[in-house]
Amino acid sequence: MYVFPVIARRLFCAVCMGAILVFSGDNASMAQTSKAALRTYQTTLFEAMSRDPQNLDIMFEYAGISARIEDYEAAISTLERMLIFNENLPRVRLELGVLYFRIGSYAVAERYFAAVVQADDIPEAVRARVATFRKEIERRTRRHRFSGRVEVGVVYDSNANLGPEGRDVLVFGRAARLTDESLGESDIGGRFVAEVTHRYDFGSQGNEFWQTDAAIFGRRYKDEGTGSTEAFFLRTGPQLALDDQYFGSKLRPFIDATHVRADDERLYTEGGLGLEHREILGDQWSTFSTIRASIREHRSNRSDEDGAIIDLRSGVAWTPIPDLALTASIGAIWDEAKADNESNKEGSLRLTASFDYDPGLAIASKKWRLHSYASVAHRLYDEPDPVVTLAEAREDTEYRVGIQHTFNFQDGFYASLGASAIKRRSNISNFDLENIGVSAALGYSF
Repeated sequence: MYVFPVIARRLFCAVCMGAILVFSGDNASMAQTSKAALRTYQTTLFEAMSRDPQNLDIMFEYAGISARIEDYEAAISTLERMLIFNENLPRVRLELGVLYFRIGSYAVAERYFAAVVQADDIPEAVRARVATFRKEIERRTRRHRFSGRVEVGVVYDSNANLGPEGRDVLVFGRAARLTDESLGESDIGGRFVAEVTHRYDFGSQGNEFWQTDAAIFGRRYKDEGTGSTEAFFLRTGPQLALDDQYFGSKLRPFIDATHVRADDERLYTEGGLGLEHREILGDQWSTFSTIRASIREHRSNRSDEDGAIIDLRSGVAWTPIPDLALTASIGAIWDEAKADNESNKEGSLRLTASFDYDPGLAIASKKWRLHSYASVAHRLYDEPDPVVTLAEAREDTEYRVGIQHTFNFQDGFYASLGASAIKRRSNISNFDLENIGVSAALGYSF
């Protein structure tokens, strides 16, 4: 098991180096510099437009620059003013349709797209582009919308049964040594994921809807039955706008239920309710937070773990350039179990980075994605476990890192490759844990 520190450090360094390059590398710096330069150019064009208010070329250039820096209001008002001077400008109507589509005003966007295709001598490439937008508008404006994915893959885990790291453990306060069968074992297996989301659109200007999410997850190993798990999840609730803005502040109350099986029998069932809040702070920043309370009931031989759970999460997301998303979040969990030695409190920190890019291949229907994460959590138990030791309560620190690459192909099909590592260090050696996992999968999204 000594191989873990070397591999984990290399994996963690790779994730951190990737994050450093992404967080503060040349791309982000160049994007910030470019955006500042575009804003300066926008000001220059505005001054030129003020001196020559009927110059359509300057107006169109100003609208294009405004759109690039996401100043959609300036771009839209300028293009609409161009139509006052000249109604026969199909290119302007096309760009107006695209801009209204971007801000979620699909009815207005559809009117402009319809006007474009009615014009004479429209190139086929333009017709095809308009058809793509109109098809997406039709999909997005349905009252009932379904989306989801189905994925199957293979996995390898260096500790498939989540066994202890070492032989030396404590039992009733006395030193003991585990047999080979009780230690962590590597294994290969398969996994299955199915997710579906249903939205019922309320038709309001503020992008309000009722959303229901359901998911099934399963993992089976070739030899290690104790590592085999299945999980079923369901959450439903409305998204409500706190203002009349499409991308404004949103609140989502919800209820949910989870059922988890392990080794072909029920592990626990959980029901909860909560509240999510999201706030757009500008072109690049947003915040999110969740509070959730639940009741969990385990199978009979683990009833000491039954109890109430309160989970708090809060974070910030930063998009320095359109294809790069960075998030940082903190969390706190209070688990009040039936037995004090199972009750615990946890604090955590999690960082993620996602980068989308165009591979420039004909087989790619949309951009490919590279996603990485790193997290640390510290957990304190209320009382010592009498089966282990009465000397001290358990205290764990858990580190996780992972990276995944998604390859998007035509017609919703995709493939993914991933690697992850977990290391838990406890003040009681029974609970030390480490695992390295790799996976490959094929999927279909709709």
